[in-house]
Amino acid sequence: MLKLDNKFLDLELITPEGVLLTDKVKKVKLFTSLGGITILPNHTELKSDVVPGTLKISFYEEAKGDLKYDLGDGVIEVSPNRVTIIASSAKERVVEDLYKV
Repeated sequence: MLKLDNKFLDLELITPEGVLLTDKVKKVKLFTSLGGITILPNHTELKSDVVPGTLKISFYEEAKGDLKYDLGDGVIEVSPNRVTIIASSAKERVVEDLYKV
């Protein structure tokens, strides 16, 4: 029987350059051809295309905060506690600190 009490997902983000990121996360948001989706722990199994747009990752460890990528097209595979994204490209968004002196 499947255990459905995990509080995190194992995320793997892969591009043609190799594995870009592997970490424990609590939420993944991105876009498919059918619209935006949010993946949480214990999500039902899913395989879908990914369309270019923003990938937002909320890490399990609060201190890491959130991370955003500009994602190219690709595919996503989700099992209850694992997310694998294979994308043509992924560029981390850099937020400049406007208050920095």
